[in-house]
Amino acid sequence: MTLTGPTRERTIALILYEGFQALDVFGPLDAFDAANALVPGSYRLQLWSIEGEVVRAENGARVVADRGIHANLRPDTLIIPGGCGARSLQLSSTQRKTLVTLASRSRRLVSVCTGAFLAAELTEGSFRIATHWKYADDLRARFPLLRVDADILYVHDGNLWSSAGVTAAIDLALKLIADDLGETVSIACARQLVVHYRRAGDQAQFSEPLQLQQRTKGKFSDLLSWMLANPEADHSVTALSERMDMSVRHLTRRFVQVFGEAPAKFAERIRLDHARTLLMQGLRIEVISASVGFQSADSFRRAFERRFSVSPSIYCQRFGLVESTQTPKTRKY
Repeated sequence: MTLTGPTRERTIALILYEGFQALDVFGPLDAFDAANALVPGSYRLQLWSIEGEVVRAENGARVVADRGIHANLRPDTLIIPGGCGARSLQLSSTQRKTLVTLASRSRRLVSVCTGAFLAAELTEGSFRIATHWKYADDLRARFPLLRVDADILYVHDGNLWSSAGVTAAIDLALKLIADDLGETVSIACARQLVVHYRRAGDQAQFSEPLQLQQRTKGKFSDLLSWMLANPEADHSVTALSERMDMSVRHLTRRFVQVFGEAPAKFAERIRLDHARTLLMQGLRIEVISASVGFQSADSFRRAFERRFSVSPSIYCQRFGLVESTQTPKTRKY
């Protein structure tokens, strides 16, 4: 199925070097390929090697490049993936000059994860750049002029786009597709890839459920996992106290100590966050409200608007979504 007619072909070039992270290449590559299936002729996908026709990824896989880099190439978007090689690669003066030429000639320079170490060598000035949280301090030390952000998924500064780790690269690719071809195509690509729709760039690298699970231990960690996996279940303080084998009073006091808010408020928050994900899948509001434990669609709409200051319907319209009659699957953590 195609969504629209042919458009201007854009060359998306992904740079290969010894020790690149395979998913940093093939995640974005598959996202752009999905766009090509929906809008034929949108992208010309190329693998360009810094040195050598066959390049070994960090996981040992060997990949054959389409061509080696040279100054006459004209990419629309130049993507530098991360990997262990990016942090240790020593570019020759010729390689650096060629890459600087290609980067300056491209409409967009994109770094993924530790690809930021290579991208930093190709830029001048104080750019804001995202990278994997684990390597942010090393990047700051090596390039003190950069404004390194390790708390977000991706960021845009000038013609430089940068993202955190593997899955964030797919989010960024979907954002670039949305800019080129529109939100409808980007949403369709996300569905084709069977991923949740594109997360916002300023979203934390650690998801809220993961952050919560890291802060909790013992019985409350088990309770949190159950609540996240069963948003449609009874989350009343009485039901939770029975599940934890505690009195209502003791459960409420301990719950506030662990999670920072009362059980009822916390339960509504995680239900609405899950509902927002289901809305991005195009599910009907009536189906969603039941699947996350609300008694009626009206009570769900009121709670959603109270939390996000917008109705579920308007929220969907902003992303060009159409409701379906599918039944959502329960999340597992």
